[in-house]
Amino acid sequence: MFNSKTGSTMSVLGLVGFLLMPGQAMAEGTHFLVEPYSGIVFNQGFSAENAVGMESGALLGIGGKLKGFPPRFYLYFRVSQTFFGNDEVYAESRASTGCVKRSYTAVLGGLRVVIPLFWHMRLNLEVGGGSFFSYNKYSETGFKIQYPEDLIVVEFGAGLNLRLYEWLSVGLMYDYTFVAEDEHGDMIATILREDDKGAELGWSRLVITLGFHF
Repeated sequence: MFNSKTGSTMSVLGLVGFLLMPGQAMAEGTHFLVEPYSGIVFNQGFSAENAVGMESGALLGIGGKLKGFPPRFYLYFRVSQTFFGNDEVYAESRASTGCVKRSYTAVLGGLRVVIPLFWHMRLNLEVGGGSFFSYNKYSETGFKIQYPEDLIVVEFGAGLNLRLYEWLSVGLMYDYTFVAEDEHGDMIATILREDDKGAELGWSRLVITLGFHF
C-alpha cells in the first residue's frame, strides 16, 4: 500500500536520480556561450560620489578544451552599460550643493578559463581588457559641465557557475576593473576636491549570470 513513507523515499530517490543523471553530471562540451547578466557595481575611484551603481550586459564566448585536459577555454567579448544615477554632493570649495551623474559603456574582450570542481559546479577565471566610454555630468546653481571620456581598462574576474543542463547554466561573477593608462585626474573630482582627484579609478562588480550553451 502506498503511504507517506513510501512517497518520501521515492521523492528522495527521484531527486538523487536527477542529480546523478549522466547528461546533467557530465554536461557535454559546447563551443558557444551567450551570457546575459545584471548586478551591482562598486565605485572605488570617486570618494565623494555614489559608491554603488547598476550594470547590465551580455557576454559572447567561443571556445573548447584540449583532449584529456579538464579546463575549457573561451575567448569572450563583453558589452555592458553602467549607471550611477543622480548623486547630490556638497562642493566645499564652492560652498555649493551639486548633482553628479555618471554612466559607462564597456566594450571588453579576453579569456575565460572554466575549471570543473564537483557535481555541476565550475570555477570561472577571467582576464581581459578594452574600453570604457564614460559620460559625466555635474550641475549646480549657475554652473554646469558635461563631457565624455574614453578609458583603456584591464579586468580580472572570478566566479562560480552551476551547469543545470547541457544548454543552461547560472552563476555569480566578481570582477575588478582598473584604468590601464596614466590618469591626471577627473574634472568633476577636481571641482569636488575628491581623493586623488579621480586619478586612480577602479570599479568592482558582482553580477548574476544566465548562460546559454550551444
